[in-house]
Amino acid sequence: MSVDIAKQLEKAQRFVEKSRIEEAIEAYQEILSAVPNHLESMQSLGDLYTMQNQPDRAAVYYGLLFDRFTAPREEPKALALYTRFLKPHQQPPERVARYALLLQKQNRSEEAIEQFMSAAIAYELSDKGEDALACFVRIAQLDSENRDRHLAVAELAERMGNSAAASRGYLRAGQLSTQNDAEALGFFAKAHELSPHDRSAALMYAQALLRKGDASAAATLLAPLTETEKDASFLETYTDALIRSGQLDTARTVLERMGNQGAASTEKLFNLASEFLRGGMEDQAIDLLASTKKTMLAARRESEFASSVDQLVEAFPKSLRMAEFQAFLYADLNRETKYFEALVRLFDLSIANDQLRAACESLEKLVEIDPYDSRNQERLDSLKGRADEQYLSRVKSRLSNAATHRPGAPAQEHRRNGASEPSTAILDEVQSGQTLEDLLVQAEIFVQYSLQSKAIERLQRIVELFPGEEENNERLQGLFEAAHWWPEEGAVPARPVERSPAPLEEPVNRTTTASPYAPETLRDLAKISEINQNVFRQPSPRAMLSVAVNEVGNYLRAARCLAVVGPPGAPPQMASEFCATGVEASSGGQIVRLLGQVERASPDPLGGLPLEAAASPILKETGLETALGVQLTDPETQSPAGMMIVGFSAPHTWKPNETYFLQSIGDQMLMCVHHTRLRTLVRTLAVADEKTGLLARGSYIDCLLNESQRARSQGAPLALALLQIDGGPELLRQQGEGPFDRYMEQLGKSVQAIVRQTDLAIKYTSWALAVVLPDTPLSGAQTFAEKLKKAVGGLRPPWDGGLTMSVAVAEAIARQDYDNEDIVTDLINRVEAGLEEARKRGGNEIVALEMAKN
Repeated sequence: MSVDIAKQLEKAQRFVEKSRIEEAIEAYQEILSAVPNHLESMQSLGDLYTMQNQPDRAAVYYGLLFDRFTAPREEPKALALYTRFLKPHQQPPERVARYALLLQKQNRSEEAIEQFMSAAIAYELSDKGEDALACFVRIAQLDSENRDRHLAVAELAERMGNSAAASRGYLRAGQLSTQNDAEALGFFAKAHELSPHDRSAALMYAQALLRKGDASAAATLLAPLTETEKDASFLETYTDALIRSGQLDTARTVLERMGNQGAASTEKLFNLASEFLRGGMEDQAIDLLASTKKTMLAARRESEFASSVDQLVEAFPKSLRMAEFQAFLYADLNRETKYFEALVRLFDLSIANDQLRAACESLEKLVEIDPYDSRNQERLDSLKGRADEQYLSRVKSRLSNAATHRPGAPAQEHRRNGASEPSTAILDEVQSGQTLEDLLVQAEIFVQYSLQSKAIERLQRIVELFPGEEENNERLQGLFEAAHWWPEEGAVPARPVERSPAPLEEPVNRTTTASPYAPETLRDLAKISEINQNVFRQPSPRAMLSVAVNEVGNYLRAARCLAVVGPPGAPPQMASEFCATGVEASSGGQIVRLLGQVERASPDPLGGLPLEAAASPILKETGLETALGVQLTDPETQSPAGMMIVGFSAPHTWKPNETYFLQSIGDQMLMCVHHTRLRTLVRTLAVADEKTGLLARGSYIDCLLNESQRARSQGAPLALALLQIDGGPELLRQQGEGPFDRYMEQLGKSVQAIVRQTDLAIKYTSWALAVVLPDTPLSGAQTFAEKLKKAVGGLRPPWDGGLTMSVAVAEAIARQDYDNEDIVTDLINRVEAGLEEARKRGGNEIVALEMAKN
């Protein structure tokens, strides 16, 4: 019989109003009989039984109501209903598990664990193993760092025959058994036994075997899984096991499959070469190094490769093949000093191993590089009676030519008839001139590449062989000055009159790097360097202008100093003014009129724009008697782009060094403003993530190259910091991209909050950030790294469990014989090596890498 629900509800409500509770209950029950999912009836029945103090019967209907609250917006009501009415009574495990899930969504983890455990026990008693396992898995997720929770999951899953879940549980239990390696090894073994084709289980088990020292077992374990494997971490573990178990040829095959995957794979290649050498397999070692050389030099990592080869040579000092390889390497790299040292080592080893042909070839190359080296004669003597006499005679002749004109050498004897032999005199003159020319050319090369010690050695040789030559040879005098060394115990020789600075009235080319008035500007030069460094350290263009005018005004003790950025004839884009004590600031209109007057002033011989109060009412208006302006030039377009003006309130005679001082500071200030604007533009055009403001990885090399060029031209330091989440790849796999990206957004924002405007923050990988630090030495980079770790240390990831981070910092090598690409390559490689060192130490480290000593 059909029931009219509306009429029945109206009837039930009238019974309630008349306090006829039993009849109301019957009416609601009739509705439920007709419509089993009628929520209002369930709610009303529960309330009515509660009013009658029958909680057990009320719980029946509240439970049905709880089960019907499935929509997300109803979850808070369901949670409140269960907590108030159902929790005190025994509930079916399905309902308890659902209540636990609602608690989990509310981040009430402890309560959720308790309810999941109750549900799991009830499921087990009811022989519902799969449901019990699901509850244990939830508990392990909520208490992820508790080893026993994961072990409970593993044991239950194993009893049920669920190998995959059991393997995962044993793996996590093994990871958390940090204090007991034997226990962890057992858990990993169990996980691998249950899932022999699971790569994660195999990898962790193999890593545990390696820690135990059983490399052969680890290699055997991983071998079946490596055919299609591309993950770097997996292959690195496999190659480590192969190398440590002596399977070197297989290890090389795997490493070459890996290709160039950064510092870790490179280190393994050199470790493999070392093992080849240790095992006496020199041919295999050299072949591997030759292949590695092609790859690393193509990637412009020649400095890193050469350094690693040097370490191998030091580790195996008796290896003739390694000495040969080192010599060929430095010949290819055109690094003459290192090439010479390698040839010396090669010669000594060739003699020791009775390899006379190799020794002769090495000596001939040594003589070609430096025929004046005093040890060449000793090397020649060691070959007497052992090498070809014609060869020895030829080398001896070349050494004799190099020794011509030594002090105390006897003069040419005359013939018996008293006449000297013309042909001998001419030959001596030609040989003397050629020897001097050779030495001069070599000295010039050493000076050009900043090899000062070698340059001085050549200059000493010239003074020894050609005493007094510097008196008339301006080329030699120039070399003395460039090398900062002079004969006669370092005394600076008197300079010829014709080399004096030009008179003041002659115009001076401003592109030179030093003032022509050196005697008057020695104090100014030091101050220019100090001010320029201070200007560059400022975080914004306006701060740069402010520092520049204040430093200049105070140093010159001027009444006013004004810096303006903007093309002539247009309103200033930016301006800053220094005013001495008691001097009022100029108004905007006064600044514009003063600029107009100075721009129209007649330039002096040095390009300055002097202005006197007698010819300019604006000076009187601003309380000045005299002013001097210099035009600033845009470094990109070479067009006028600003002005710097300094003025005195009393008569003042402008000196040439003041014009030079003002021009130098102004040009540097404008260059710093220009670079800061470029950085801002880079951020605008190359942002990888609008939420964090981090630059894309594609900007990394370009930013470093630009900053390296600027650092070289200004003599400023440059540093690089690399921040990496320890175990980032594994965490990314475990947590998924969504949560990991959210955490990286938080991390990026924290980094952006502490970097200067001149710094450049870049997203390096999915788990690492790079920060380029201009004008920062290594000590400053270390301080930044500590500040960085402190800033990000309080961040909590959007998953249960913590994480640690490591930072590597390094300062760029400041050497003129390195080009930009070499400097940047070396810097990148050293910072990546620093992160690898942090990983070896267990993570959560700051590693600062000193510059290599050459």
